[in-house]
Amino acid sequence: MSHLADLLAPKLPDGMTIPEPLERAWTWMEGQGWGFENRNGYFLTPYAGTAELGIVFSPTESLTGWFEPDEVGHDRLFPLGQTDGTGSFAALWRDPSDAIRVVVLGSEGERLSLADDAVDFLRLLAIGYLELNGYVLAEEPSDEDEESVAALAQFRAWVETEFGVEVPAHWEVREPDPFDAWVAEVKNEEPEPVRAATPFVAPEVNTSEVIAACLELFEEPRIEGIQFGRLRNLPRTTAAWGHELAVIDTHDPGSPTDVAALARVMSDVRAAFIAQWGTPRAEAPAPGSWAANKLEVTWIQHVDLWPVTDDIVVALFTSAEEGTQIAAVVSPAAIDEKERF
Repeated sequence: MSHLADLLAPKLPDGMTIPEPLERAWTWMEGQGWGFENRNGYFLTPYAGTAELGIVFSPTESLTGWFEPDEVGHDRLFPLGQTDGTGSFAALWRDPSDAIRVVVLGSEGERLSLADDAVDFLRLLAIGYLELNGYVLAEEPSDEDEESVAALAQFRAWVETEFGVEVPAHWEVREPDPFDAWVAEVKNEEPEPVRAATPFVAPEVNTSEVIAACLELFEEPRIEGIQFGRLRNLPRTTAAWGHELAVIDTHDPGSPTDVAALARVMSDVRAAFIAQWGTPRAEAPAPGSWAANKLEVTWIQHVDLWPVTDDIVVALFTSAEEGTQIAAVVSPAAIDEKERF
């Protein structure tokens, strides 16, 4: 038995066991020397080193904040380890049929089914996602995952050989999610209302009002240390000042025709900005800056930058495919500096 399983076994609730493929994987990881211990406890990863490049298995996780020991559902969940750097964790879930599945409980309230069995869970881990959540799954790993994908190469090969399976390029997220529905049921939450399907209608945007709103922001005093809202685990910005103004947001184009209609609206907004402030700056924002990170965390495909004064940059983020367009008024540091973002 692996050392990790020895540490977890006394904590298992009645009716819960460690799936045998998971125990085999832990034994193999420990054989590679990938377990380590520090003052915070014992940790095991499917890759070498102590950097967090994906899941970190540990017996230190707790259901506190999700299910208390005397709460219905507590005895059907068992934490396995963190899935990102924010406190989200993977857990075994004994579902209503008593099958053992793997789920994730997110630091921001997400409840997500990851895999229906342990082998599928190992296949998911072997893909190389840096984080496991609904935002990144179902897409192939991005440039942010490059180091993680490389670090998991040896584990990926082992999974395919050991279990005779193929590790896919990306994962499929289940909809509707059975784990999310189960949590809602045991916590007596009201179900989300079912929305009737409605035809796509391209939004109407008054570009004059958008520009006027940006101009009003120029007159406001600087707010040092403003915190932009967190988006898909983007660290909060504390070194720039500015404001965001949603122009078009999540209109969910459902077909190429819808995308084209939305793109025309977004193009009109961009043309109005050009008429007001001239040709946008051509070069890209500095890698790691707030503006560059915004592109990565929202799947926005394009950004235009207008340095309208020495202290103010107007940024217009656009993605017709995602139905999103955001205007931001920020300091040049948010565009050109990366050390603090």
